[in-house]
Amino acid sequence: MRPLSAAVLCLVLAGCQARKSESLHIDPALESLVPADTVFVVGANVDTIRDTPVFQKLLSRMPLPQLDEFTQRTGLDPRKDLSQILTCSNGKTGLLLARGKFKAQELEARLASNGAKQFAYKKYSLFGDERGAFFVWNASTVIAGPAADLRSIIDRTGARGLPAALRDLLRSLPADDQIYAALAGGLEGLNLTIPQDSNLGNIVNVLRAIDSATLGMNLSSGIAATAEVTSKTERDAKFVHDMVKGIVGLGRLNTPDSHPELLRLYDAIKVEQQQTHTKVTADIPSDLADRFLDLWLKR
Repeated sequence: MRPLSAAVLCLVLAGCQARKSESLHIDPALESLVPADTVFVVGANVDTIRDTPVFQKLLSRMPLPQLDEFTQRTGLDPRKDLSQILTCSNGKTGLLLARGKFKAQELEARLASNGAKQFAYKKYSLFGDERGAFFVWNASTVIAGPAADLRSIIDRTGARGLPAALRDLLRSLPADDQIYAALAGGLEGLNLTIPQDSNLGNIVNVLRAIDSATLGMNLSSGIAATAEVTSKTERDAKFVHDMVKGIVGLGRLNTPDSHPELLRLYDAIKVEQQQTHTKVTADIPSDLADRFLDLWLKR
């Protein structure tokens, strides 16, 4: 029996190791373009979201005139043509990186015919102005951001690649998360222009004590989301915990009697604190997510 037990134990351990390695995967082509001074990223795997019930309901029921106008002007429909989106910021400027299938000549011709301001840099055509522009990097990648940052990418200057701190945070998320975000280095690294003497400013001051944060969402069956925040002190973590609990509690108290099912939604949100760590989870089943979207879209 001992050899058999040992074999079973090895299989169990191997299975645990395999599951542990199944962490979030980001397109290497996009990851390699991220500036090395990035402190905040948000991304989405559009390919896996596109067929989810949540996305289909939003797509079919929610009017998107600005997106429709963008599609008409550019010939690029993010709902169909994109597979991966990654936005990154160093706290001062940001970039949008997108992967998909693009016909550069057709896209550029449509932009020019619709009056988009065009300027050339080396062999590339940029559209926009110095504050914000975008260009087709190759047949599968478009990049948008300040023109100076775009020139840096074209020149291949400046250190690039997802910083190790952010990479480790993102790798802690499950592989099946379709929407994700991570913050490293605290909110003080972000340029938040909020008056210090306002109530919101006071909240932001406390939130600046956050060291790191992650968010992961899976829309395959309902809405499953997990947010984890690490603060500098237990007192700051307690503030984050109490603030989220307060928001959930307020929403529960304001739930109208005509929508008791929304109580289930608030009850599905759990907030926990352990020392400097705060974790918020929401596991909303598909029927409740569907009902919530119905109510939200009627607003």
